[in-house]
Amino acid sequence: MSFWTNKKVVVTGGRGFIGSHLVDRLLAEGATVAIVDLSSRSHPRKITPPFPPSAEYHKADLSDPQSCNKVCRGADVVMHLAAKIRGVGYNVEHHGEMFFSNAVINLHMLEAARLAGVDRFLSVSTVGIYPQDCVVPTPEEHGFKGEPEASGYGYGWAKRLAEVQSRCYFQEYGMKIAIVRPYNVYGPRMDFSAETAPVISAQIMKVLAARDVLTVWGDGEQTRSFTYVSDEVDGMMLAVEKHPVADPLNIGTSEEIKVKDLIEMIVRISGKKLRIEYDVTKPSGAARRCPDISKPMRLIGYEPKVRLAEGLQETINWYKRYIALAEIFTLVIYFVSAS
Repeated sequence: MSFWTNKKVVVTGGRGFIGSHLVDRLLAEGATVAIVDLSSRSHPRKITPPFPPSAEYHKADLSDPQSCNKVCRGADVVMHLAAKIRGVGYNVEHHGEMFFSNAVINLHMLEAARLAGVDRFLSVSTVGIYPQDCVVPTPEEHGFKGEPEASGYGYGWAKRLAEVQSRCYFQEYGMKIAIVRPYNVYGPRMDFSAETAPVISAQIMKVLAARDVLTVWGDGEQTRSFTYVSDEVDGMMLAVEKHPVADPLNIGTSEEIKVKDLIEMIVRISGKKLRIEYDVTKPSGAARRCPDISKPMRLIGYEPKVRLAEGLQETINWYKRYIALAEIFTLVIYFVSAS
C-alpha cells in the first residue's frame, strides 16, 4: 500500500503546471485529492487537463485566512504550491507587491493547516532564495547567505519567510513540514505565455517561430540545469513522506548545460534549419545555476530519471499538439465572430 493511499490531500495551485501533474500522480497513488485554485479557467497558453472526475475543486482566495481555514479542514496533507508568479520584468518593478502577495498566502495557509490539525504540510520554496554569487553546485545551506538574487528580490524574501515560518512551526508546534526548493522545472503544460514564460518554453517558442535566423541574448556560455516535471513531483512526494522536518531540499538535477547547447538541442529536436546568432550586447544572466542534490539523494532517495533531451522532446511534442491547436481554435473563433 502506498503512503498516499486513502489520504485526503489538498493541493493549492492544483490547476497550475506542476500542481496539475502532482494531482494526477496523487490520484494514481490512491489519494483523495482536493484542488484549490483561484480560477477554474485556464489561460490559452497554460493548458491544463480537465478536472479529474474523482477530485474535488475549491475556488479560493488564499489571501483570505477564512478561505484557507475552510480548504484545510479534514485534510491529512496540504501541499502548498500556490504562488503569485510573474516574469522577470514584472518582478523587477514590483518587489513590494510580489513580497506581500506571496508572504500573505504562505502565512495564512500554514497557520490554517496548524489550526486544522493537518498531519503533514509541503512548503514549496524557490531557487530564487539563493544569492547571485552562491557556490555552484549550490548546497541548501547557502539559502540564507547574502541577499536573494536581485531580479526576484521581493519574491525570494517571501519564500525565505515561508521557510522561516515552517521551521518555527516545526519547532514550537511539532508540525510535520517538508520544504522543497524546485530548480527550473519544465515539461508538458508549462507556461508558454510571452510575458511569463521561463527559459525553456521561451526558447521553444522562439525556435518554432523563427524562419531562418534565431537571435539569442548574451553569449550562450552561461549554464543552467533543468528539472523535468515528473522528477519534481517525485521529489515533492518523497519529501513529504520521508523528510517532514522543516529542512529544505533542492529538488533538481545535476545535469548542467550551456544555454547555447540547450538552444542547439531544441533546434535539432524541432527539425528546423536555423542560423543562430548571439547578441552579446544583451545580458546573459548568472554565469552558472545548478543545485547540489546530494542531500535529497541521501535523505529521501530522490534521483532524477528524465534526461534533458528526452524531456525536451516530450515538451516540444506537447507544445505542437496542444498550443498550436489552441491558437487555431482562437483564430477560428475570431473569424467566425468577425463575419
